[in-house]
Amino acid sequence: MGNIFGATKYQLMKFKTQSLVCLSIIALNILISVTVTYIFPGSGISAGSSDLVVFIWIFIFGLLSFSPSFKFMLANAVSRRSLFWANIFSMAIIAAAWAVATTLLLSFIRKMHIQIVVLYTLLYKDNSTMGTVVWFLGVFSLLLVLGWFINMVYYRSSKRMAYAISSAPFILSGLLIILNQYTDGRLFESILKFIVRAMGFSGAIPNPYVGSLNMLLLTVIICGFNYLLIRKAQIKE
Repeated sequence: MGNIFGATKYQLMKFKTQSLVCLSIIALNILISVTVTYIFPGSGISAGSSDLVVFIWIFIFGLLSFSPSFKFMLANAVSRRSLFWANIFSMAIIAAAWAVATTLLLSFIRKMHIQIVVLYTLLYKDNSTMGTVVWFLGVFSLLLVLGWFINMVYYRSSKRMAYAISSAPFILSGLLIILNQYTDGRLFESILKFIVRAMGFSGAIPNPYVGSLNMLLLTVIICGFNYLLIRKAQIKE
């Protein structure tokens, strides 16, 4: 348990610099938005999106969560299982902290009457604090473990396999387009209906809690694959 606690603390400290960079970008984004609002008062012109900036950086956090620290952890007698749980705990803390911080930031922006695009508000037509925090928690958790999964897949793959994996999305998208045409558009229609239900848009009022719950369920599933990937990962020079 001590190894897990120490590894969790190390993972959190590792992202301190990245978090400061992210906050700096958000601050700059707000400054630009204030300037635009001041120059064009009442015009409705917005500048940028703070939550999208966080989405990108959270995904980068996930991409950087494994390979930079894997060799260091094993060299310090931290087992693969302990590292797995340390990543889980550190990502849960990061997701929760950034969900609260982003919600508070957006609340501050609204009170300052700054014109800025907020994806959550656009999708769910809602500004409630609880709904925002819960939805961001689901999004950030999913982005973190997805970035972690992608990093481990490439880490475990040979160069040829890595090229194949990189090409797979383009090949898969082409096959889906062909299948969609073959089914007269029913394939994409079914996929869209599934996404709409999963994200909580099927009712008369969009429900962010349904969307967050399904994203957290997908997060748990991806974590299962991450455990399978990390348990036999070997150190690479």
